[in-house]
Amino acid sequence: MKRWVVAVVALAGPILAGCGTPVEGRAVPAPRSSTAGASPELVRWMNNYCGVANYLIASGGVQFPQPEGDPAALKKAFSDSLGRVEDVLEVALHDLDELTPAPQPAADTAVEVIAGPLGRARDKFVSAKSTVDGAPELTADVFSSVMQDLTEAVTVMNEAVEKLDVVSLPDEFKDAGEQAENCAR
Repeated sequence: MKRWVVAVVALAGPILAGCGTPVEGRAVPAPRSSTAGASPELVRWMNNYCGVANYLIASGGVQFPQPEGDPAALKKAFSDSLGRVEDVLEVALHDLDELTPAPQPAADTAVEVIAGPLGRARDKFVSAKSTVDGAPELTADVFSSVMQDLTEAVTVMNEAVEKLDVVSLPDEFKDAGEQAENCAR
């Protein structure tokens, strides 16, 4: 679904926010003509679906330490960063699992398309963290192995985004998404 891609692109918004001029008042929501008949079950499902995307986007700012300073402190900081990414993916996968079965089987496909690559990415982050934690120190070989896992993790996460471009939810879900708070653009 293209909403995920749009949501990622929307992250650039705060960077550009300083270029605007503040305006007094309150935004007026657009009229919702096509969503009047969306069932509460579909709206709730879409709200949770978009909530997973929002969580992933909000959690995307995990910083990895720069290779300098005390080697033991660097190793701990690197392990902690890998653990945070692992935790984020674990929560996202749990929340995606809670979405199945969907109110319509076609929506289950959208969840599967996302969950598969995210699960493989999580496994690579787990492997990277295990490598860091199991090494007495961060040598070039350890760092190389960790970077291989991270490269593979990013590759499968990109695979999920690419698949979202070709998978779409049924129209009823899109209409329900217009009513779901977490799906607001």
